[in-house]
Amino acid sequence: MSERKPVTINYYRMEAAEEVFYHGLADKLTSLEEGGMDYGTFDGRSQELTFKIHEGIELSDRRLFIVSLIKEKKFYPVRFDNEGNVMEPEPALCDIAYALIDPFKQCLVTFGNMASGFADFMRWLTDDQSAGVSPIFKQNAYDTVTQWEVYRSVEIKAEAPAMDFVHAILDSEHGDMFKGLDMLKGLSADIKISMGRSKGSLDKKLVRDFIRVVLKDNFAGKLKITGKNFDEQSTETIDLYAAKVQHKTEIVVAGTHVSPDEARNALFEAYQINLDHIEIAVADFEGNE
Repeated sequence: MSERKPVTINYYRMEAAEEVFYHGLADKLTSLEEGGMDYGTFDGRSQELTFKIHEGIELSDRRLFIVSLIKEKKFYPVRFDNEGNVMEPEPALCDIAYALIDPFKQCLVTFGNMASGFADFMRWLTDDQSAGVSPIFKQNAYDTVTQWEVYRSVEIKAEAPAMDFVHAILDSEHGDMFKGLDMLKGLSADIKISMGRSKGSLDKKLVRDFIRVVLKDNFAGKLKITGKNFDEQSTETIDLYAAKVQHKTEIVVAGTHVSPDEARNALFEAYQINLDHIEIAVADFEGNE
């Protein structure tokens, strides 16, 4: 029996120290896809992940790659068939995320909470430890916030759809902030850190690093930053999660997991809809180098 599942598709800009990374990534993905080595395992930041390269999309001037990552849930093994596909478990014993990768446009389009896992995959595949991903925003919201000189407060909300997902939050780089979720068996936590009634600013470098890591781990439902460029200016509040470029759609799920064909169609549609935002983000990034 099939059902329609709502999904939110997110957009990321791929980043690396050298331009050769993007060509190398395309070459590696092509070699694996065409050489019959289209699935395997690698060590992610927090645990081993399994990758699978699916049938890509051929455009007139470039190829788009479709990749899935599989993360086993704690204490449960995942079984695969001879072609690297997940065998249907009862109940779902793993998390699967899909991504469309366009090395030419330097972008990653994905749904699921594994953007950092795809960054790990690209670093492992290219052996380039400088590589990473950052969200694509509307109207340069990220640049505005990270260029402020005064930070008055940071508000973050962590949300887990089920208890199984709480461990993913706790395993993230700043997951210690949300230990109360596990302690009290909750699914949502709101935290605000501010200067209170005192003048001054939170630590600029620490706030900027915190923003970067939280956006990369992609578990928050809200990330509101209040700040300004200098003391005499009025403060402004920007919710970076609300400012991210996203596409909301529905995917047909037959069984436990989204099929590669359904994922490919949804990701390609989302890619085409927001291609202008992708191209602007890459152009802005290259212009600031």
